[in-house]
Amino acid sequence: MRPDLNLLTALRVLLEERNVTHAAKRLHVSQPAMSKTLQKLREELDDPLFTRSSHGLIPTPRAKQLEQRLPELLDQINNLVHPTDFAPASYCGRFNIAGPGVILEQLIPDLSITLQEQAPQTSLTVSEVTTDFTEQLGSGQLDFVIHINRSMPEDLIKTSVGFGEVVCAMRAEHPLAEKEQITLEDYLHFPHVRLYVAQITHANIGVVDEILNQSGRQRRIILETPSLSAALNVIRKSDCLMVIADNPVELQDPAFICKTMPLELGYPTLETVIIQHRRSMNSQPHLWLRGVMSDLMSRFVREERLFRSTALL
Repeated sequence: MRPDLNLLTALRVLLEERNVTHAAKRLHVSQPAMSKTLQKLREELDDPLFTRSSHGLIPTPRAKQLEQRLPELLDQINNLVHPTDFAPASYCGRFNIAGPGVILEQLIPDLSITLQEQAPQTSLTVSEVTTDFTEQLGSGQLDFVIHINRSMPEDLIKTSVGFGEVVCAMRAEHPLAEKEQITLEDYLHFPHVRLYVAQITHANIGVVDEILNQSGRQRRIILETPSLSAALNVIRKSDCLMVIADNPVELQDPAFICKTMPLELGYPTLETVIIQHRRSMNSQPHLWLRGVMSDLMSRFVREERLFRSTALL
């Protein structure tokens, strides 16, 4: 028999009522229509299903077999088509998340605690983001990727969690240290250290370089490194400049000062997004976890924790 949910639903009601008239009333159809449905069921299942008696319909052994499994089967199908409200406490599943290490270090401890409290049967697998993350999202290897906002394939959906403003860092004795506002010429006159997170910037080009390229300008980068300590040591001992997220704790050291970016560059920002594949947009577990991550990361942005120790610029 090719499954027909309407026929199977009718059979379930017939098994419960043991009466064609009563079944017809429950299904809001006429008694002749209900009788035709029963006849079709008999033909499809190749079994009489019921015999008539003075006490109503008596199910055959085949009908009794169906009676044991049909309610659970139809309830499962109904829950798939019309899901009930998602209950994190009873959800048992695994999520795979990737992102840059510096952001995962901020997010994962709080996220793990939240999951233990709200969804104790849920587990996480966390990894560093790689260049093929779009393919991993497409294949289902990853559920979410945390990334800096860039153009993405149309089948990927981005949820913004906030912006981080950036500043120009230098040593306290730098020639520009006494200037209230540095100009673009000042900015381009000195060499630069670029701090980046591997795999996360587009073509390994920073936001500031993209802005400069639009006007045909270019800064002189003498060092590109993913190591914050190495970058800080270089600017501490030289006239190099470094673009970094606003007010990170590492630059509270009096050996460094931070200046507002040149007005000609505007106010470059880093927008962090949570990315998922379009197919999971209606998945209640995914919607719930995305909401949890978004709330946590938005709070980190407000507390200036999310962009700490990273520049991507």
